[in-house]
Amino acid sequence: MKHSFKIFSIAAVVTMALMMSGCQDFLTIYPTDKVVLENYWKNKNDVETMVANSYRKLAENDFITRLLVWGELRSDDVCEGSNLGTELKYINDANLLPTNSYCSWEIFYSAINNCNIVMKFAPTVLEEDPDFTQGDMDVIRGEMLAIRALCHFYLVRTFRDIPLLKEAMVDDTQDLFQDQVPPLEALDFILEDLYEAEGLVMTSGAYADLNYNKGRITADAVRAMIADVMLWKAAFTQYKNKSDGSDCYEYYTTCINYCERIINDRNNYIEEYEKKNNNGRVTSGGEGAGNPSVIGYPLNTYPQMMGMSSDTDPYSSLFGEDQNDLKESIFEIQGHINNNPHYATNQLYGYQNNAALFNATSLLGGQGTDINLYKKTDLRRYSYTKEGGEEDVYNVAKYTQTNVNYTTTSNPPYKTSYTPRQTNSDGSSSTNWIVYRITDVMLMEAEALALRNDTTLGDEAKAFKLVKATYYRSNPPAVKVARADSINLNNGIVPLVRDERQRELCFEGKRWYDLVRWALRDGNTTSMLNELVSRKYETNQNAVKSKMANIDKLFFPISESQIKTSNGHLKQNPSYNTEDVYQKN
Repeated sequence: MKHSFKIFSIAAVVTMALMMSGCQDFLTIYPTDKVVLENYWKNKNDVETMVANSYRKLAENDFITRLLVWGELRSDDVCEGSNLGTELKYINDANLLPTNSYCSWEIFYSAINNCNIVMKFAPTVLEEDPDFTQGDMDVIRGEMLAIRALCHFYLVRTFRDIPLLKEAMVDDTQDLFQDQVPPLEALDFILEDLYEAEGLVMTSGAYADLNYNKGRITADAVRAMIADVMLWKAAFTQYKNKSDGSDCYEYYTTCINYCERIINDRNNYIEEYEKKNNNGRVTSGGEGAGNPSVIGYPLNTYPQMMGMSSDTDPYSSLFGEDQNDLKESIFEIQGHINNNPHYATNQLYGYQNNAALFNATSLLGGQGTDINLYKKTDLRRYSYTKEGGEEDVYNVAKYTQTNVNYTTTSNPPYKTSYTPRQTNSDGSSSTNWIVYRITDVMLMEAEALALRNDTTLGDEAKAFKLVKATYYRSNPPAVKVARADSINLNNGIVPLVRDERQRELCFEGKRWYDLVRWALRDGNTTSMLNELVSRKYETNQNAVKSKMANIDKLFFPISESQIKTSNGHLKQNPSYNTEDVYQKN
């Protein structure tokens, strides 16, 4: 049985309060007077304004904050920092309530509806403005389909059964109640959007400006979404069928193929870009010690560690002041410190001398211990975390520090200094939020290979090669000393891929979703919780396990306020009963 509800107030939809500057820059948005919908769509500028509004909604503070809270807070990446606040503390302690404001999905459906409005009304401009061509319309439709798909994808991973907003909601004469659908149906609709978008959006590298190549949806961004969706389609299918995963072979194959296309396209894109800009490039090569090409993948390196003259932290170009990294970035939600700043990364991860709401767990912050994820040679330990002011307190450096300097005079090398990210006095930031980058794609492919595990195709060896590429990039001393500190397959390829995803992508809003996908494949939360709880919680471990014993509890409850306005049509996630949420604290 399907259920429905009213997603948001139509009054918020019939007006638009954002216009672009005269230079038509989709990153630069200025407020103006409200515009009545039916009198608006007259020229190309009107269309581009609404396209900019769709991207801007992704960069709003409520949107970015939810990417961090939904994707990290319950994971073993972070633990409670200073002044966490009641609502976030409840989430961290697995005491989720439908009244918690972080259960609100309004900003996501607002973004989806903005995309739907563009797709509904932009075609009418073809008859009004000769400067707006069918080619322009095709690219814009592709971008709107992809943004709509991305928002729906976040929602299905967070809430499970969700409504699909397929049409523009513009007035109260429309049917404002939308059906909830199960996750596999939602994922199929998301894939329909993405497959169409892939053939419409600009190819990667087609824009002259890096901010556009990384800040607008391009073909590689769409392909990364397809690969990601396929991993989830496989996980939900295996859970639904209670299978061993053999029924997911085609989904893993599709994921692998799309990841391969991205990696190959990325190499070609970099070569073409650097030819046009007369930049030198280190060509791909083999695995030998000191080889800066990192086994032929398009990755930045620690140059001095690899025998080169300079010594720049490769993650600084990804998470530092400039961002939009040429080689590794695929799609970033763009920030603008004066025009569209957000507070999410600074408030949650801390900035300058201000305390963070989230700290890194000792799993990621500690160095070279039995319970630590990083070995002593792994420079991600320094790029991603730094010691706090108190013993055994570790701060998040990713997104908050712009540069890490190292010395090679000792073995292993160690950091010498950080440069805090520039921040407005009110704590706002222009930090871009990275949605997809190349190592994420490489490790998605490794996961699909490890789970498909076709021995005739050598899947395990291929997966291991991908993991080695990301691992050795961040462990150059291990490579240079005959790999004495190298990785191995003692625990199997699947745990190795899972751990490498955490090592590489921690604090990027990925980890909790990885854990949920793992539990879905297992068909229960037992194995996932045994590892998570021991790593994250020092006390009340049994209570936390009890609260998340039901796999439905891995998903957020639907907001109570949404239920109250649904006229009885919205069904709550069945495992949430507000009467027993506070038990076993």
